Amino acid sequence: MNKSASKIPTQTHNPVSSAQDIAYVRLGRRNLSEAEQYYTDFGLRVLSKTKNQILFHGNSSNFPCWSVEEAGRDFLLGFGFYISSEKEFDALRKLNGAHFQPLGRFGNLPSVTLFDPSGLPVDAILSEVPEVSNSAQIKRNWNRYDSIKRVNRPQAADSGPSEVIRLGHAVFLKQEFLKNAQWYCDTFGMIPSDIQLLPKSKEPVLVFLRCNRGKTLTDHHTIVIGAGADDHLEHCAFELKDIDEISQGRQWLLSQGWKAAWGLGRHLLGSQVFDYERDPTGMLVEHYTDGDKFDDTYPVGFHEISRKSLYQWGEDMPKDFLDSKLSFHTLRELIKGLFSGREIRLSTLIEMKAMVERPPRDWIKY
Repeated sequence: MNKSASKIPTQTHNPVSSAQDIAYVRLGRRNLSEAEQYYTDFGLRVLSKTKNQILFHGNSSNFPCWSVEEAGRDFLLGFGFYISSEKEFDALRKLNGAHFQPLGRFGNLPSVTLFDPSGLPVDAILSEVPEVSNSAQIKRNWNRYDSIKRVNRPQAADSGPSEVIRLGHAVFLKQEFLKNAQWYCDTFGMIPSDIQLLPKSKEPVLVFLRCNRGKTLTDHHTIVIGAGADDHLEHCAFELKDIDEISQGRQWLLSQGWKAAWGLGRHLLGSQVFDYERDPTGMLVEHYTDGDKFDDTYPVGFHEISRKSLYQWGEDMPKDFLDSKLSFHTLRELIKGLFSGREIRLSTLIEMKAMVERPPRDWIKY
């Protein structure tokens, strides 16, 4: 596909810093006990707990990757990146509006808090990326036609939460798509892996951004920025060992009365095998495995966006997965954004709404 004539997010060759990975996401929640129950059923482990905050971690690291904090409403509080270079960390400290915390958010590592163009707090944590341990043991050996691993031993039938290895990525919708996407490229050295364009206008509306770790392999995307009617966290994704863990996790969540969203399937861009669930507030959270890994040489790709482009195979996407309805809150935020002078294109939102409502598979009769 030809590149869009519109401006697109581009790699910055002299960014302020080079983020190494996503560190954590912070959520405000009205009901902490319900959140604790859900996310332990989801496969996270409680690291620490106070009256006002619960910190969770995956089984690959004792550093928190998920913070649920008491709040008067359910919303995104912020998130953080790992920064391994002290020189880059000091450069971030010197930026206008930067706030330095010697012990960081959680009292263990220094951090600098910046604010992206939408006003979202983004922490830079001075630390190497924790090494992923092999604590997630392979629970099942597969008998394949060319390799027999299990003899006189039936496959185990396990029940319980899946084992979350790590927080993998977060997807954010922004009223000012290009301004926010380019800020992450300029400030944290993110590289566009794939950019999706609207079919008619060729307007870029979504970018998958990966970390620049040179020749060290990194995920196809660590954050995703998409155009939206308001600024919010669309979903977060957690890596699991294999497809058995994903299926087991889905079954466990359903057995505990939680709501499924979409899955199983395999994405097209990023290639992950996925399963989406909804937490008690309705927010999407994803289990995934087998995602693409890139170094800094892989070129950016351009693709038309559609519901069909979100997956290679799997259960058909439910109609309510991509909510195209304008709630009162979303409409209010859209009006505020328009009157505050934000670069919001109503024509873009209208074309996106039409795209979302178009069936992903023409051969399925709805």
